[in-house]
Amino acid sequence: MSSDSARWHDLAWSHLQAGRSDLGLDAARRAHESSRGNLDYLNTLGVAYAENGELELAEATFRKLLKRRPGSADALMNLAKALEKLERLGEALPLYERALALEPAYPRLAENVARLYRERNGDARRAAALLERHARHIAPEQLALALASCDLELAGVDAAVARLGQALAAHPEWRTVREAYAHGLLAAGRFAEGWREYLARSARPAPPAALPKSGEVLLLGEQGLGDVLFFLRFTRGLEFSLACDARLGAVLSGVKTAAPQQRGVPLGDVPALLGSDQTPPAWPVAADESKRTGMRSRLASLGPAPYLAVTWRAGTDVTRARELGAERISLTKAVDPAALGAALRGWRGTVVLLQRAARPSERERFTQALGAPVHDLTAVTDDLAALVALLAVLDDHVGVSNTNMHLLAGLGRSARVLVPYPAEWRWLRREGRSPWFPAFPVYRQAQSRDWSHALHSLRTDLGL
Repeated sequence: MSSDSARWHDLAWSHLQAGRSDLGLDAARRAHESSRGNLDYLNTLGVAYAENGELELAEATFRKLLKRRPGSADALMNLAKALEKLERLGEALPLYERALALEPAYPRLAENVARLYRERNGDARRAAALLERHARHIAPEQLALALASCDLELAGVDAAVARLGQALAAHPEWRTVREAYAHGLLAAGRFAEGWREYLARSARPAPPAALPKSGEVLLLGEQGLGDVLFFLRFTRGLEFSLACDARLGAVLSGVKTAAPQQRGVPLGDVPALLGSDQTPPAWPVAADESKRTGMRSRLASLGPAPYLAVTWRAGTDVTRARELGAERISLTKAVDPAALGAALRGWRGTVVLLQRAARPSERERFTQALGAPVHDLTAVTDDLAALVALLAVLDDHVGVSNTNMHLLAGLGRSARVLVPYPAEWRWLRREGRSPWFPAFPVYRQAQSRDWSHALHSLRTDLGL
């Protein structure tokens, strides 16, 4: 029986590491059920629950483990991760700190604690001090990145860029540092330098030294739909076809599209290959007139004008994200839906929701704070042509930066953008509007992570 348990346990980790979380959970359950006294198997079961997004069960499992093994840094760390994904940061932080006191060399633990000091309290000074104390236990590349994040908050983007540049001078092979360096340069408005570094954003063959001087270029759409829409602005004057998601072909004006493929020039390389230091306007996006008419009728059936669309999160939903089986993308842009609802309370028309993957509790909190009915039109976002038609007839849009913002820019319209701290590079690390979206009013979260001032400004600008 013990050998069967061990095999199930090994199989569970094999599946989890490969990203097959459902199979990993099944194997972890079998291992635990056949040897309930084995606390390592219990820990693996908790990890498997977390990888499947069953965070409440993961929390209960790790708490059960800690009752029997209170000094387990592994269990403390795992419980803290589950609570962090549940957005209970106040409970997660002391668990991380206890684990760090028990095992200072635990992989990535010091960086996690420092990150929460910054993200929960805006306390970059405390984060930097902790990183310096634990520097010997942190991989040098990760230490450079973490300290640069502190520099950004304590001394500004130029200080962060300087640290990253110094790290690259000594270690040019550090790819993640180079990506952060590129983003820092772009966020500082040093566009030509930033685009040159942006060429190294992923592990791939070396890019071409220049674009062909004549003939049609095949450009490869990469990353998300919003990124494709953004980088198209640099292609004016080029003769090209674009290999991209088929949905884009229905809305892009004057673009010859092709099926996704492997060979060609990545679209994100174009600004560097052209040596661009400009901020060209968005590429035009077209809305079908018959679909516009249909969307006007649909909105009229919901309630009176003016019509306001809302989103509160984009990027990685950490509640649903796996940590095993794939490199994790950590970019998350979010504002508390209840706080946003309160800021929009009193809207004189009809509010529609375009938030993809909204959790039921979020919709309830937003609606309660708004104090008015909310009409969920999120299903429209699955049809890009229909979404563009809807965006073309809305009266206003409030939300974090997402694909909708790129589509609105292409339509020649604008939105009110909620920008979390620190701002993603397209929105720059300074007050005021972005040169990439000059018509878009921007409401920036404070370094303390307080949204109060930004949401008050939003409410004032809306006349509420």
